[in-house]
Amino acid sequence: MNEIQLVKSLQDMLSGPIGQGFSIFAGRYLIFVFAFFVAVIGFGKNRKELRKTAYAATWSAMLALIITTSLGMLIDRPRPFVADPSIVRLIPAPLTEHSMPSAHTATAFGAATALAFGHPVLGLIAFVIAGLIGLGRVASGVHFPTDILAGAVLGCLVAIGVQMVRSKRWKRWMEIADESDPEE
Repeated sequence: MNEIQLVKSLQDMLSGPIGQGFSIFAGRYLIFVFAFFVAVIGFGKNRKELRKTAYAATWSAMLALIITTSLGMLIDRPRPFVADPSIVRLIPAPLTEHSMPSAHTATAFGAATALAFGHPVLGLIAFVIAGLIGLGRVASGVHFPTDILAGAVLGCLVAIGVQMVRSKRWKRWMEIADESDPEE
């Protein structure tokens, strides 16, 4: 089964009003709910570690967005509704014409991976939401399944890179603090 058939099959499975409502919500609006979730987890007293995790998630999402947008222009893969007019586009046409990789999915998986590093339970919830975002993008006709897979992998890799940078920088700061400790 090729990818166009997969998109059509998913759209057929979700063809009723509830299925289409899910597709539209997950494909278009869930990313905003998720961004709000990431933004608010660090607010409040005694949430310093969650705030650091939210910063890492935000950096991961932003870098994933920049990288996917750049890669998309290089790859220049048409969206499913352009490649096959029989695919129903349930949401307004995205701002970019390219489909590969999915920026929505990359940003969601980047943030989810960063959240998992800092708080595994929140990370698990975030991965479920990120998966639903990807599924919604396919079901709404604006991405192929491999676009979602590429976006998910890219987002996870970006978050791992952000975590590595944070770890090295944190370790370096701790070494500097130890060197300047007057008690030694």
